[in-house]
Amino acid sequence: MLRKIFKYEWKTILPLMLGIHGVGLAVAIFCRIGIDLMGGLDRPDASIMAIMLLLAAIMAIGCVVFYTYFYGGYRFYKTVFTQQGYLTNTLPVTADLLIWGKGLTAVIWIVIDFLWAIVAICILVLSPKDAAEVLRGLPHAVASLFHNKMPLFTWLLVTTTLITPFCMVIQVYVAAAIGNLFTGHKLLATIGSFIGIDFIQQVLALIIMAITAPHIANLSYQVRKMTDTTYVQVMATDIMTSAIGLSLAFSVICTVGFYFLCRYVLEHKLNLE
Repeated sequence: MLRKIFKYEWKTILPLMLGIHGVGLAVAIFCRIGIDLMGGLDRPDASIMAIMLLLAAIMAIGCVVFYTYFYGGYRFYKTVFTQQGYLTNTLPVTADLLIWGKGLTAVIWIVIDFLWAIVAICILVLSPKDAAEVLRGLPHAVASLFHNKMPLFTWLLVTTTLITPFCMVIQVYVAAAIGNLFTGHKLLATIGSFIGIDFIQQVLALIIMAITAPHIANLSYQVRKMTDTTYVQVMATDIMTSAIGLSLAFSVICTVGFYFLCRYVLEHKLNLE
């Protein structure tokens, strides 16, 4: 059943996502051609029009990225908590299957969106020669990350990168679930819930930073007193490892909590329009 839900979600949103990303890529290509026709941006006297084209392309890329993220949440809200939810919730599926089936589609599109944004930005800022050099060096750069002696900091960084799409999706899903608890204006309540959840997360992150600040400050003080370059690098790596480790732990705790809260609402507090 999970496969069927995923397949249905994928086929439903695929034309829209391809269209949005195709238009965004076309805008990036058009702006790059216009910038080149105006002499490029690598000159001190670059034209205002060329700069405006660059800004327009960056805004278009940003809009596509944000649209992809929030559309996944809106799709979940629309198919589960509105009138369409009557059909969705008559299917012989559990709350877990709904979250995973729809969530995996959203996660994959966030990953695709990230890669698409990199390609679009490369089109804007790299010449064909530079792009070819980047592509030639990319496999070696990626392979160098994954080796037997990879430091803990790199492992944490890779893990954070892998779970970030899941964190993003479940946060917008739990906002939709909380918005469902309101009797009216559920979409506005969902948006407000998302903003509130993000605000609470920022406050908690600041509290954690305040608690751990003395430890980080002590490490930083030791680094400033050192003269041995190798030891300084080790201590600096320890500082970054501690920071990203705390961030990863916080993200995992929030994601797990959001998941179970979303599942609880689907199972016990469903309030369809």
